[in-house]
Amino acid sequence: MVIGMLQKVIYVVLRISVVLFGLCGASVSITAELTTAHDQSVLVSLPDSSSQSPDVAIAPDGSINVVWLSDNTAAPNAAQIAARGHSHDSKTNLYFARSVDGGKTYSMPLRINRTDGDVWGFAISKPRIAVGPDGRIHILFPGNIYNPATGNTETLALYTRSDPTALKFEEPRRLNVDSLTDNIAKNDGGAFATVAVDVSNTVYAAWVDTRTMSDGDAGRLAIAVSRDGGVVFTPDTIVLPDIVCPCCQLTSAIDAERRLLLGLRLIEHGYRDSEIVALNLKDQRVEWRRRVTDTRWEINGCPRKPTAVAVRGKNLFAAYYSGAETPDGAYVTHSTDSGVTWSIPTALHASATRSDAPALAFAGDIVHAVWQARAGDGGFRLFTSRATSSSTQFSSPEALPIPAGGSARLPAITAHQDGSLQIVWQHDSSIRSLRWNHALSGQPALLSPALQ
Repeated sequence: MVIGMLQKVIYVVLRISVVLFGLCGASVSITAELTTAHDQSVLVSLPDSSSQSPDVAIAPDGSINVVWLSDNTAAPNAAQIAARGHSHDSKTNLYFARSVDGGKTYSMPLRINRTDGDVWGFAISKPRIAVGPDGRIHILFPGNIYNPATGNTETLALYTRSDPTALKFEEPRRLNVDSLTDNIAKNDGGAFATVAVDVSNTVYAAWVDTRTMSDGDAGRLAIAVSRDGGVVFTPDTIVLPDIVCPCCQLTSAIDAERRLLLGLRLIEHGYRDSEIVALNLKDQRVEWRRRVTDTRWEINGCPRKPTAVAVRGKNLFAAYYSGAETPDGAYVTHSTDSGVTWSIPTALHASATRSDAPALAFAGDIVHAVWQARAGDGGFRLFTSRATSSSTQFSSPEALPIPAGGSARLPAITAHQDGSLQIVWQHDSSIRSLRWNHALSGQPALLSPALQ
């Protein structure tokens, strides 16, 4: 016990030294915690600092950039619980850390929001991060604002970007219309967002707009665009009407035709289906929207499940949780014609007691999936599988080398130029990171065609 306490003291002292002797980008911290022999991961958040919902992006210089939320400290809202069955109030903080040595160490966590507790954060409404070709870091996250007309807090889409050195961030800016001054119904504003940056340094911020959602069950898809690297954004534009699942987080990718592909769930006749929407980036016009599977999920309520998307040329992949498939769990599907047709969905982990939260990323011509799964009554572990861009056949699930025990949830992934993956996740109440190269892990067998 004394040794464990001493290790935590050493860890905090070493991380504090980053603040005393270096800036946010200086990655000289050392993780002084005991890990299992096979564990290859690194602790990103501070020990015993309740943390959740990470996201990750790699800069052109190879630096690894991670954002996450602190624990929710808001008191449960009794009126909301009575009306909805759960409380929507949230008071969290947004943190950022960076590694400049390939993920071996991370900088001291930096709080991004200016006022304590002014982030509306939950495990299902994570902050999003992207890096432009100039190395600037772009972060989109849900903020809190008090509406005196209703007496409730509302969410707003907040954006910030780093300076060119990625050592400090601008004051967060609101991107969505002020619900106190617009002429539509007043309710929440913008959350469950995604952000992407293309090769021309154009920044795309999209979120679920729920200002017209009073007693209804659907939000709208909103987007704001900056064509100068985040200096100025267009006014937010509604690109889909009130058919969007209001608490299923958006995901995004940009294809070879410079279309913004958004993974989301849309509501139709009681179904909440995983779909991909392609937006023309010149005018934010919807070019097409398609369901990724013919198996429809009828559910009376929000599943709170995103639809991950990855693209390489005309090859699109989508991964999602489905309660309509047999077995229910994490699935992946593939299109070779830019989303016109889709393959029969494949269960990523059919033998698991439960599989969920799949994430996708391309590394060269290989697409990788990482998800959480539980075998038996144990906690969630992280697993991975892969396929070539032109294949519908993924490799068998492979356990990732993470700490034994606890529960590993909500993975986010991206790829390095050398083909390795950078994976971040919530492990119990901490944020961990792993750089993993499938070339060093052998060649696992392919999933059985019977599971496709």
